Formats: sequence, structure tokens, C-alpha cells
Amino acid sequence: MLTDDGYWCKKFVRISAATLRPLTWSDPRVRVFSMTTQSLLQSILHVLCWGAIVGCAQTEKPMFVFNSDGGANRFAAYPGEITADDVCHELNELEGTAVTVFSWCPNVGGNVFIYPTKIGERMGENIRDWDQVNPYLREHGRSMADNLKKLLDRGEDPIKILSARTKELGVRFWLSMRMNEIHEDDERFNVLRSIFKEKHPELLHGENYHPVAQYAYKKNYSYAWDYGKEAVREHKLAIFREWLKYDVDGIELDFQRSPCLFPPGEEAAGMELMTDFVRKLRAEVDAAGQRRGKNMEVAIRVPPSLQRCEAAGLDVKVWMQLGLVDVVTPMDRGYFDPEPKLREFIALARPRGVKVLGGIEPNVRDYKSTNGQTYAALSNFLLLGADGMYLFNYDCHRRERSTPGNEYTPEEREFLAHGMDRDVIRRHDKQYLVSHCTYRRLADEGGTRPLVCRLPVGELRHFTLTIGDDLHVAERDGRVHSSRLIVKLKKCEPRAEHLELVVNGKVMTVGDVLIEEELVVLTVDAPPINRGENKISLLLKPAASEGGLIYSIDLNVDYKD
Repeated sequence: MLTDDGYWCKKFVRISAATLRPLTWSDPRVRVFSMTTQSLLQSILHVLCWGAIVGCAQTEKPMFVFNSDGGANRFAAYPGEITADDVCHELNELEGTAVTVFSWCPNVGGNVFIYPTKIGERMGENIRDWDQVNPYLREHGRSMADNLKKLLDRGEDPIKILSARTKELGVRFWLSMRMNEIHEDDERFNVLRSIFKEKHPELLHGENYHPVAQYAYKKNYSYAWDYGKEAVREHKLAIFREWLKYDVDGIELDFQRSPCLFPPGEEAAGMELMTDFVRKLRAEVDAAGQRRGKNMEVAIRVPPSLQRCEAAGLDVKVWMQLGLVDVVTPMDRGYFDPEPKLREFIALARPRGVKVLGGIEPNVRDYKSTNGQTYAALSNFLLLGADGMYLFNYDCHRRERSTPGNEYTPEEREFLAHGMDRDVIRRHDKQYLVSHCTYRRLADEGGTRPLVCRLPVGELRHFTLTIGDDLHVAERDGRVHSSRLIVKLKKCEPRAEHLELVVNGKVMTVGDVLIEEELVVLTVDAPPINRGENKISLLLKPAASEGGLIYSIDLNVDYKD
């Protein structure tokens, strides 16, 4: 049953999972069976299904997906003759790392691609007059178009080049689709706009745009696809059929770029349409897998909770129950997110062999992410039961992205090499944090995250800080050098006696109040922190003058060498 790539094993799990739904007497297939026989058959199927899952798990590495969503920028980076090594630059950097899946995004616009598509538009074909392109990305786009043409004129195809190289490196190869590309709504990015979309405005959101399309408000118009239109869904399926002619290992639907799939108020009506779309894609992927004799995944990147998925018109619960998807990555579209609702996805995924990954996009407080932050997020994901890690835009948002060579720092290379090593995760220094709204809106004024928010007077404000490390065991074993809860306030200068800080129901003694670059810094050494969820509460006492913001809440854990 189990081949080298687990094709028949995973295929069996998917079929079996779909069979495990309760049987009823109204189903003509089961009227001849007694209830006892039904129960026996279902028990056998459960045992076989779980046996297949366990068998697969014993042969697989921890899953580590690297999504090179920003990798298309490399097409614009090389003067002269672009080579296969240039195309594979981001992939070649992963040689010797822990990455198991390389996911590459061929669409730079909603209908503009960097491969020889016959369904969409090739980069450059969408431009009638380069002088009319916004200078912000004019030369970048022209270079990308020129380099794609050079490859195609030589009879080379970037997808084929990448597919061959992934085989040499022993990693799986997915093609990832931005299901909606909203950069087009911003005039600075008009180089990404499509002539096809221009000719078919009835397929777009237009003036009835969703608030998630964050650039649309500038001109009250969105170029985002409206998936409520059958022509849009069929157009996307045609592109996926084109992709499945390549030797790929999976197709990824990136619903987080961006989750404005239906006009506002039409999401509920669109759920069944999108489920039918995913069902059709599943059939296409399975047929391609059978032709090639290997397992091919359908992966999805979706909002970080089932409620938010449904709000976007995505019935992810049903997709998992029906075995329509193999890998689910719930993560926020606002960059670094250590707080997805993984457990509710995992509860649905486990019995059906679906994998749930914790996603990291390393933009933390103005692109200053560190391994301490990423290891802390990963520790939380594993605590919650994630099957692995998913990195999004790690290449595009690397620390030294503006320097010659655009190389990874030693710290970034270390994370790529050891990110899924549980022993490294356990002993690495960490910075657990309450996350920021990357749109720079206060939580009190429509922000998407707990911070930044107003500092209340007279009433505690509560925050949840999830900790993957078991600090009690680590301290017992003498491995902890220090653990410090650090709270930073902004636009205020309170005295220590005016502040009340509570950790898991215990009032903390706030020591000296320090000023650091216009921020007020409060530090509590060795706070009573537990593994799992911790409740952090803060207020200004009524005697204090009103005002100020809670800027950050971090737990910093440093281990002994």
C-alpha cells in the first residue's frame, strides 16, 4: 500500500475519511445491512484509516513548506542573459535546509504570470505602453518581462526549470495561486493590471469592493476577481489544468492574497460555489496524480479561524470533512501571527489525515523579526498540535534584502536549517509576544490585533500570551538563565505606584520605570508563567492621569548555553 511518496496510502486515507460519515437507512447502499453490521464496518474503516495515517507518518519528515511568493522579483534582478541558476536562486539557497516543500507563485498579478501561459497573460503582454506605467515599478516590471521573454525565446520554461531542480534537491514542488491580487487597486502597481480584466469589468468587484481590498478606497474601485461569477471560477480552473500539465507535486490556493473573494454581504451565498470549485479542482488534481502515479496535494492558506474563513465565504470545515484538501495553513494576512486558532482546525483534520501547519510571515514591528520570535511562534504551533511549519515571504522579507547579493543572515540560515528540530526549538532563546496590527490601527479603532491599544484607567485590560515552553521543567532542570516579562507603554510617563500589572491572577511588583526611546519600559523578572495560555492584565490606577498606549507585551526567555 505504501509507495515511496505515500501516494496510495494518502489516497486510501482520503477515500476512507469520506466513507466514515454516518450511514442512514435512506441511503439505498446500506438498507441491506443491519445496524450492527454498519457499526462493524465503520469500526474496521476507522482502524484501517488510522493504520494508514500512522504508516505514512512513520516514513515522513516533519513538514516544512517554504512559499516563495516574492520569488518572482528575481526575474527583475538580472541584467543580460538570465540563466536557470538565476531562476532557481531562492530554491538553491534552500539546499541542505530542513525544507520539505517548495511552493512557487507564478502569478505576479491577478491574471498576469511569469511562465508561458496560454490562459492568462504573460508579464509584458499586459502592457500597451510602458510610458503609461507608474514609475514606481516601471523598470522593475519591464525587466521582469524582458527576462521572461529571453527564457521563452530560448525554449526554456521557468516552471520546468524549478520542477527539475526540486527533484535534484529531494523536495516536493507546489505551484501557488494568489486567489485575489489586490496590489492592482493601487496606482503604483498598475504594471500588474490585466487587459483581460479591463475588457471584462463585470467579473470584478468594481465599485462594490470589499473592505479587505485595502487599496481600493483610494479610487473607490477594485480589480479583484468576484468568485461569485461562474466565468471567474472556470477561468481559474483552466489555469490550474494548465499547471497540472507540469510535473508538480501539488497545487496551493492562497486565499489570504487576499480574502476579498465575494462582494460584501455575498460571502454566505458564495460558500457553496467555492466548495464546488474546490471539489472540481480536487478531481483534476487526483486525475493528474493517477496519470503520474504519485500523490499530489491540494493545499490551502486561509484565515486563522473557522469563523473568519466562513466570513470570507470559505467552508474549510466541509472541505476537510469531504477530503477535498490535504494541507491547511491558517494564518493572518497581516504578517507575523503567533495566535491562529489551530486547535479547531486540528480537531477536524486529525481523523481525516489532513495536515495543519503553523504559518509564519516574518514581518514583526517594521521587519525586525528575530529567531527568538520565530522559534517562539513555532513552539506554540507544536504545543497546539501543528504538523509542521509554513514560511511565507521569508525570502522577500529577509533581513538584508537591500544589500548586494541579498543573502540570508547567519541567523536566518540557522532557522532554515534547524527550524523543525524539536531539540533546537526546546533550547533556543525565545521572545513570546502579543501581536501588533500591521496596518498601524489601534485595537480600539478597528485594529486587527490586540496591540497597540489604549492604556485603561481604573479597569484592567486583559491579554492572552501563549507559551509553548514548559518553563517550570526548564527551571527545575537548571536550563533557564532568565525569564522577563517586558511591557512597553507609549505617550505617557506613569510612576510605578500608579500601575497595576497582573499575571495569572497575581499582582506583580513593578520595579523601576525606565524610559527607552520614547517608550516607558516595565520589567518583571521570573513572572509566574505557565505552559499554554497565560492571562496578562494591566491598568492605570484612578489616581493617575488618563492617557497613553500599551505598545508591546513580551516574555523573553534566555537559556543557558
